[in-house]
Amino acid sequence: MIRVACLVLLLSGCQQQEPPSAAGRTYFQQGLEHAQGGRFHAAIAAYEQAAAQMPAAPQVHYNLANAYFLTDALDQAEAAYQRAIALKPDYADAYYQLSAVYIRQKKYAAAAAPLHKALASDPRHVSAYNALGLLHIRQGAYQEAAALYERALQIDSTHYAFWYHLGRVEAKRGEREAAKTAFVQAIRTDTTQAGAYAGLGALYVEERRYEEAEVLLRRAVALRPFWARPHYDLGQVYTRLGEREKGREVLERFARLEEEEKMIKSLEFTLLREAADARRHYDLGVLYGQRHQFAKAAARYRRALALDSTFAAAYVNLGNIYLREERFAAAQSLFAQALAADSTHANAYNSLGNLHLLRRDFAAAVAAFASAVRLAPDDQGFGENLAIARSLAASDGAGAGSR
Repeated sequence: MIRVACLVLLLSGCQQQEPPSAAGRTYFQQGLEHAQGGRFHAAIAAYEQAAAQMPAAPQVHYNLANAYFLTDALDQAEAAYQRAIALKPDYADAYYQLSAVYIRQKKYAAAAAPLHKALASDPRHVSAYNALGLLHIRQGAYQEAAALYERALQIDSTHYAFWYHLGRVEAKRGEREAAKTAFVQAIRTDTTQAGAYAGLGALYVEERRYEEAEVLLRRAVALRPFWARPHYDLGQVYTRLGEREKGREVLERFARLEEEEKMIKSLEFTLLREAADARRHYDLGVLYGQRHQFAKAAARYRRALALDSTFAAAYVNLGNIYLREERFAAAQSLFAQALAADSTHANAYNSLGNLHLLRRDFAAAVAAFASAVRLAPDDQGFGENLAIARSLAASDGAGAGSR
């Protein structure tokens, strides 16, 4: 998670401290509001104005860098984080985010130094511990990772991720009992996270403790139904318990989920080179949406629209996410923008019909679904929706007439 930095009355880390200008504060506040609304390109423009007014404010450069990072403008993000650090040499969050830039670029060797500086500036920086530990794991330095997480646990023994990643490291080192202990502690710390259940379940599978493994793996799958790995282990458990048909179904689901995960990773890698391709962001949003990761999907649809304001399908899909959240006004606005971009977009009319149904405006729903059917007469779903809306409209009209 990216931390937002707010302006203080006096700017820290500067050669000469000076109060921020009124105009600079206004632009900075506008940047915050745009960023909170997911409008990162607008946030960049506002933060750049703030930086011009207050060039010695590290917080401004840091937030500008965050906005660049969230639009995959990684070179600009790196420069802005470096500027924030130059103004405030103990800026732990900026060091941490600078490492995130390098990790996104797969420059893993370069990522370690800023993480060490983040921890030197703030020895309790949880995210820096996690990131540095994961770097060690990626490089196969399991002993170093274990030592790091043990050090982190001395600072905060209630942090789930420290116990979970320690369990992963100990399992990779072959220290099975230590791994089990860490996973159990992770579960005690937070019962809502799937990772430790999956990790402990996998160890029990290896020990042929299938009944115990089944309980843990079912819990992991329930908590993260679109995570491939625990499905594989659970499928193996069912097969070994003699429930072959159930095992086959779970393993087939594992194969589908694993393929989705590969597609997501491929698209994310492609976007490092093609960050300005609206279609790539949209496609990634669709994948996230299929996995019910709606916050990630919405972020990608917003990115697609920032790059292409005529992308009707992105308006519709983002509107459907808002519809799920019962943000009806925002959803209706997006469907209207979709139709302004493409008046022949049948899905936009269908989604608008669904919105009117939820609002119990059945006449409007009939009109919207009728437009969808007119544009896509072969779509069975549109026809069924129109029939339902007409039935509800007729019932509502009859009820009104009898009152």
